[in-house]
Amino acid sequence: MKILSKHYVLFRRTRQDGSCFYRAFIFSYMEILRQMQDKQAEVTRLMECLDMSKDRFSCLEWNKAYFSIDPEEYFSSVVSELNEVLNVIAAGCTSEWLYQRSLQESFSGRIISLLRLITETEIRTDEFYKQSIPKNLNVLQFCWKAVRSLDAEATATQMRALTYALGIPLRVEVMDKSLTDQGVLVKRLDFFHEFDMEKGPLRLTRSYLSSSTARIPLKQGSYDGDLLSSDGTPMLTLLCRHGHCDILYRK
Repeated sequence: MKILSKHYVLFRRTRQDGSCFYRAFIFSYMEILRQMQDKQAEVTRLMECLDMSKDRFSCLEWNKAYFSIDPEEYFSSVVSELNEVLNVIAAGCTSEWLYQRSLQESFSGRIISLLRLITETEIRTDEFYKQSIPKNLNVLQFCWKAVRSLDAEATATQMRALTYALGIPLRVEVMDKSLTDQGVLVKRLDFFHEFDMEKGPLRLTRSYLSSSTARIPLKQGSYDGDLLSSDGTPMLTLLCRHGHCDILYRK
């Protein structure tokens, strides 16, 4: 943790269950939204991404036994619920209100299920992800086992998919104690889009921080916005240790 203390002032623990990534991701995003200058513009942008995800969701076949109501109706109802909360944040809310709202299991459980559905939709509708799926599984089997199941922890594949679908840049600091000659190693993963004239592919950059090496310069993105810090790196930052994700806060 001494390596990370040079860059982060504190971290927030999340519940230790298979949904820790999704839980940390959405809570950290909403915290960042509270601090944005043009909150409503960001809400509008995110809802446009959700509309596109819904269109792709509707083109897929779903096991209706997984849903209490029609799949499309369920997707729309949870998106509407999320939209209401985001608009409260955009209008101005306290950090305590946001924290207490996130503790309501009826709300957080539905939002997490939505994030998993968005992730699965992205994976099932983009050929890119096939290269990340074990050869003994097809795409649907992988999603059923590693995405839809509420106790399935997220790996880089799921993180990449959710980040791409929502257009939210993400940094993940992964603790690695496997190297004995260099001390503790932190593998840094940055997920973000590159924007030129039109939306380009998701870019993943990798860099490393070691307890026995000099600081590695931060990787920079190619666009500005409230979801990025002044140096062009993702504001939303998570700490991953042994598959568990917590939220990191920069100095």
